[in-house]
Amino acid sequence: MMMVLLSGCDPGTSTDALPVEETPTNTLMASQDHTVENRFPERDVVYQWGVEAEASSEFSNTEWNAEQSIGEPNSPGCGDYQFSWASAASDSIDTLIVRYPESVYPLEIIIHESFNPDQIVKIEVLNTERGTYYTVLQKNPLRVDRPCPFELSVPVFGINFRTNTVRITVDQSQLGLGWNEIDAVQLIGVRGDD
Repeated sequence: MMMVLLSGCDPGTSTDALPVEETPTNTLMASQDHTVENRFPERDVVYQWGVEAEASSEFSNTEWNAEQSIGEPNSPGCGDYQFSWASAASDSIDTLIVRYPESVYPLEIIIHESFNPDQIVKIEVLNTERGTYYTVLQKNPLRVDRPCPFELSVPVFGINFRTNTVRITVDQSQLGLGWNEIDAVQLIGVRGDD
């Protein structure tokens, strides 16, 4: 089971649902009651930021490149800042892959978006043993009624393997908003027993 915490979102125009592959049952919920302490009482929880990233396209080799999405959020606010990843085109479907220093059983993925947020349509984690990605969120892009910076918080349930890789797909072709820029991606998980 998977829950997504969204706040202040307006679904905008509805589009056809995307096909789902290997996706656990999910429930979209907005709740004020989901604090980190309530969700993660375990003592062995790891909070980590990406250390390596690559993308299907980049706006520039240095600014707005995939590496701008690693580490903690550093964009000064909501806007088109070179401190976030942006795809080459503003109306494309692109992917961003972020890797982390430690493999964990994922509990939550938090995506910090700094421009035209929530055009994310798919989030996956890599099962390194199988070499395949497992979908933890699949949805249509949404028009957000409040400005960024915006955090898309995706609690993850039902993953029985460790991962250190998150793949994010943005679809900027549907809403006509332009670039959906991603500043940072946090992976929260449990080490578990070896």
